[in-house]
Formats: sequence, C-alpha cells, structure tokens
Amino acid sequence: MILTVDIGNSNIVVGLWENEALIHIGRILTKKDYTVKELIFSLKEQIQEYACESVNAYEGAILSSVVPEITDKVLFALENITGTRPLLMGPFLYTGVDVSDYEQGAIGMDRIVDMSAALALYGTPVMVCDLGTCTTITVAGVVEANVDDNAEMIDVNGKKTTNGLCGKIVGGMICPGVQLSLDAEARRASQLPQLTADNVGYLLGKDTASNMLAGAVAGCGMMISELADRLKSGDVTNNAVRAEDGELSVNRFNDLKVVITGGLGEVVLPWIKCDAKVHYEQNLLLRGLYEIFICNRSIPVIQK
Repeated sequence: MILTVDIGNSNIVVGLWENEALIHIGRILTKKDYTVKELIFSLKEQIQEYACESVNAYEGAILSSVVPEITDKVLFALENITGTRPLLMGPFLYTGVDVSDYEQGAIGMDRIVDMSAALALYGTPVMVCDLGTCTTITVAGVVEANVDDNAEMIDVNGKKTTNGLCGKIVGGMICPGVQLSLDAEARRASQLPQLTADNVGYLLGKDTASNMLAGAVAGCGMMISELADRLKSGDVTNNAVRAEDGELSVNRFNDLKVVITGGLGEVVLPWIKCDAKVHYEQNLLLRGLYEIFICNRSIPVIQK
C-alpha cells in the first residue's frame, strides 16, 4: 500500500492506495501546532479500518504541503507509520511535466501534481481546471523533440515519452474562485447578500441572489468552455498581444481534453459545454501524488 498526503491550509487529506486503486480517503483539520505524536495518532485513525498495523504493509508515502510549519512533523509521522522515508513533493522529484517555459519556482507544486495526474490519465493536449479558493487553469501540450537537444524516446511508467517528459505546460490562468467571487461581492457592495456557492439550474436569475449565483457558477463554466473552444480553434491571441504568443495557435490543441477538479468542480461542471472532451476527477491531486511516487520509485530523476 502507498500513502499519499496533501497538507492544505484547511485540511490534511490522506489517500490510501492498493494495486493502483484509491481505497480510502481521510481528512483531518490542519493545525500548525500539532505534535508528531498527535499527527501519528490522527493519521493512523484515518486509515486504521483499511490498513494493517504492520509497517511492512506499506511500500511508502509521498507528501505535498503548503503549510511549512508542520511539513517536517508530518514527514516524521509518515515514516513512523510506514517504516520508510517518505518522498516530499518538490522540484527534484520526477513528475513527467516540462515546466521549462516558467521561471523556476513560479508555478505552484499543486498545479504540477494535478497536471502529472491528468497527463497519466488522458495524455496531451490537456487543460486542468482546479476549482478551489481560486480557479487555476493549466494547459499542457505535446513535448516537441528538438534535434539539437538529442531528444530520445524512453519508457516512463509504461508510456513512451520524449526525454522522459509526458507534456509541457504552455501557460495558464489564475482567476477568483466561485465562492471567493461571491464573498467579494458581498463585502464590496453593501446591498448584496452573503451567499454560498451551490448548484444553479438557470442561466439568468430572477432576483439579486439568483443573479449572483448564476454569474459566479454559470459564468465560471462558460469561461472555461470558451477558453477550451479557443484553444481547439487556435484563437488564443488578440491584436494587442505580442506576436510570439501566437505560437500556441498552430493546431496544437485539436484533441484537447479538459479535466475538472477541486471542491467546486461538481457545481460548475454542468455549465461546461465545449467541443473538447470533459472529464471530472474529484481526487486528481491524490492521483498525481500516486503517479509521482510510482515514477520516482522505479526510475532515477532525469538530469538535464
């Protein structure tokens, strides 16, 4: 069995994998003052019905974290539970994702983990939309071999890839999340109510509250739909954009797949109507951690 753990600002999410299947998900509240002993107890409590007490039952664990105050403590706790040193998600792990177009450290590790899962599940080209506090959109295309780079095809986790890379992130967006948009409207406009994002069955509302929900939920779905259609058609620039950005328009996204994840994914999903194939993956981040663990278990990190 393999443990995949994601420390978020609100929750620590634990995924337990057996034979490529996610057999259990547990959650505990994120607190910065946990002791190692408390973490061991809480993590064991989340998986005790599904896992054996023996450390020999575990192949290992991998951790991603956006809360540095408890990262080391969770690593110690996972080592105690599994009997092996956990992997920590970072730039030195092999992910299969080419981020060479980005300045080093300028893209969140959570987006890379999501993309690693999307590439493993659906291949390129792919657009990942994570609908959480913010709506993050990340687009990857095919890794194009360059003769000058001595690119070669190698096998990574059962997939033929160029220099071990499954896809190249070409760009993305970060937008206010659905709930964040509703919160901001209520704070900044004195006559607008505080609302909670929920399913919307209408495109146009009939009162203030339904107008707000339609704008946030349906509007987010239509934004994603339009972006996907523009990528497929190659219409990704306007006259004010510098010419070199037009390189994305050369039929690179004809077979685009859209992958939706995040806490508000199910709410927005009915409003995503585009020519691309749309997939919903509730546990995309855990799947990405699993894929990265498997790759780093079986092959060395590829050095440039």
